[in-house]
Amino acid sequence: MSEITEAAARRLLIDYTRDMALSDEDPAQIVNRTLTDDAVWVTDGTKLTRDQLIAHAPPARKNVTACEMRIDDLLIDGPRFAARCSLSTDHRKLGHVVIEWILIGEVTEDGRVRRIDQLGRTLGNADSTGGSGS
Repeated sequence: MSEITEAAARRLLIDYTRDMALSDEDPAQIVNRTLTDDAVWVTDGTKLTRDQLIAHAPPARKNVTACEMRIDDLLIDGPRFAARCSLSTDHRKLGHVVIEWILIGEVTEDGRVRRIDQLGRTLGNADSTGGSGS
């Protein structure tokens, strides 16, 4: 199970993130291949539905011009994983933005993610000057 869990965690963090932001593929298909039908995704205390995850793709695709997910730590324990990672994006409106995440997940035997509990913090962006912006 550990090999399935590691592959699923990497697929979620790298492929899902990139595809939701940059590909032309139907976001519902990306969610369906990555998450179970009963998946629970909680980010910073907010539970996100499958519909909300799918709806996040169009604005991301409109505004993100490049992104790279870096996995700094990935721990696997049977069907569970924990990761510390950072997402670096180039955003049309916000400039270069980096978000750090710590997340814990659970994977099913078919390699899809059943649960994500995630905490994140935005480190700011390269265009930030400390003022009120434009």
